[in-house]
This record gives sequence, C-alpha cells and structure tokens, in this order.
Amino acid sequence: MGLNVVVKYRLWLEHKGKPLMGKGRSALLDAIRTTGSIKAAARHCGMTEKTAHNYIDRMESRLGERIVSTSKGGKAGGGAALTAAGEGLLERYEKERRRFAHALGSDQSGDR
Repeated sequence: MGLNVVVKYRLWLEHKGKPLMGKGRSALLDAIRTTGSIKAAARHCGMTEKTAHNYIDRMESRLGERIVSTSKGGKAGGGAALTAAGEGLLERYEKERRRFAHALGSDQSGDR
C-alpha cells in the first residue's frame, strides 16, 4: 500500500547568517543575464523595477560587492549585466539546486 507523498524543499543561499538569494532572486539575476536590462528582467519576473533594484541592492549590501553592473541610457541605450561575482553567485545557486533535485530524484526546481 503506497502513499502518494512528494518531498518538497526550499533552497536559499545565506551570507554571514542572513538570507541572500533563493528562487526569486536567482530568477531575477538569470533574467538580467538574458535580457541585459533590470527593467525587462523585473517585468519578466512579475515584479516592479523598484523591487528588482531593492533586491539587487540588498544582495550587494550583504555581500559587500557589486553583482550587477549598469550603464546609463542615452542614444546607445543603457543596460545591465552580471559582474563576475553575480555570475558566480547565480552559478552556485544553480549548482546547489541541481544537487538537491538530483538527491530527490526529480528535476523540480525546489523552493516551493
């Protein structure tokens, strides 16, 4: 007699004991990498641009370094890109997410 039970988990990274990044912030960084824009990334993630900036500011403040570099608009247009630290942070989160999913025998993204 089998039970229909599914294991769920929430995954986040911490820095010095404080939450740094989970599923939502990793999605934001991934969208910035893909779109090259904080505004477009925020829209893609269903949040306001202000919320996206607040998330980025909080992560940078906790880490003590920049994770997103920005350039002002104008004729050439502005943009945003992950710094090496931002890329490393996103890669670390994705590595741990895959590790947990593999351990559970699923391809679920976790953090549900």
